[in-house]
Amino acid sequence: MRANAAMSEMMEQETRTDLVPTNGSTQDLTLDLTLARDPSAVLQEAQRAAAALKDVIDRKAKPVRLNGETYLEFEDWQTVGRFYGVAAKVVETRPVEFGEVRGWEARAVAIHAASGIEVSAADSMCLNDEPNWRNKPMFQLRSMAQTRACAKALRNVLAWVVVLAGYRPTPAEEMDWVVGQAAPAPAPAPAAASAAQANGNGKPAGCTCAGKRHHKNNPKCPLNGFGFVSPKPEAHPDGWVDPDV
Repeated sequence: MRANAAMSEMMEQETRTDLVPTNGSTQDLTLDLTLARDPSAVLQEAQRAAAALKDVIDRKAKPVRLNGETYLEFEDWQTVGRFYGVAAKVVETRPVEFGEVRGWEARAVAIHAASGIEVSAADSMCLNDEPNWRNKPMFQLRSMAQTRACAKALRNVLAWVVVLAGYRPTPAEEMDWVVGQAAPAPAPAPAAASAAQANGNGKPAGCTCAGKRHHKNNPKCPLNGFGFVSPKPEAHPDGWVDPDV
């Protein structure tokens, strides 16, 4: 009986111990999300950062634009990170193979520079089955994998600011397969309207030549793009010599 009682007491103690937090606290372990800062102040700061970012992108000689949308390159993400004291760091790269496909995978973290705390992480790859990387040496694929991972790590923290600026949140390097493709050939320009279609008298719209047809050597006609030439005695009444006469 004593043995049974002792066993029961030990089991009860173990059960009570399991219910006690490991740090000795008896507080309710339920975590409620609360505002870290005043939202209006956060948005005001973000709008200032977005405006500054937009000024930088507008000054770029060749921003990445697809279908009317602008995508930020890694150096642009670094700029946003600088606003908030966040930088990206590569922590690992490794070669990968998927059958005949080869390439590199990289892992990067975003760090709050002042405290050294990691605030984001991301993995990314660059493979030789991508159209723009099919014939590139492996060291370039490794470098692009690192660039993509760093851009993605910053994107995970700062995309909301980029969206406020009016840009797409996907890093441009992740759209590399689209950016590097040849642009489709422009559609042929519509044929110029015939003289009869331009105006009912057989001359193109805007023609001021005398008669019923346009004369390409008439310096007085605004369609020919050159100034008026003083008439000569043998000139046409409009002040030009008609080579067809």
